[in-house]
Amino acid sequence: MKKGIILGFLLLGINAFSQSNEAKVRELISITRSDRMLSIGFKEFMDHYNNKYKDLPDNFWDEFKKDMAPERIVTLYIPIYKKYFSDADIDELIKFYKTPAGQKLIENMPSLMTESTEVTNKFVEAFNKKVNDKINEHYHFQNPPPPAR
Repeated sequence: MKKGIILGFLLLGINAFSQSNEAKVRELISITRSDRMLSIGFKEFMDHYNNKYKDLPDNFWDEFKKDMAPERIVTLYIPIYKKYFSDADIDELIKFYKTPAGQKLIENMPSLMTESTEVTNKFVEAFNKKVNDKINEHYHFQNPPPPAR
């Protein structure tokens, strides 16, 4: 009987810790505006299709909006955050993102990501050309190839 009671309290404690950790993860997601960024991304996704298919009915996206509700996505994110961050890590991240520097990072993250992606794409394109040019030189390939005989 004592073992059963002790086991019950242990499980209750683990459950309380898990809920506490989940609440902290939710707070971190909220502070970093990850849920809002997802909503913006979904809006851009809808705009893309609305521009491509101009005759979509107004209620076309209603079903999909339920699937993309921020709360649903947050629920998907929680296990991922819990996998990579301890409770102490989450506490430290929350502290950081509440600072002026953390808030500035959050505010500028969309622009940072956009510009970083553009720079990376240009770099990779140039790098790829350099590699292909070197391969063509190594194998004495010509562009355009010589005429067939």
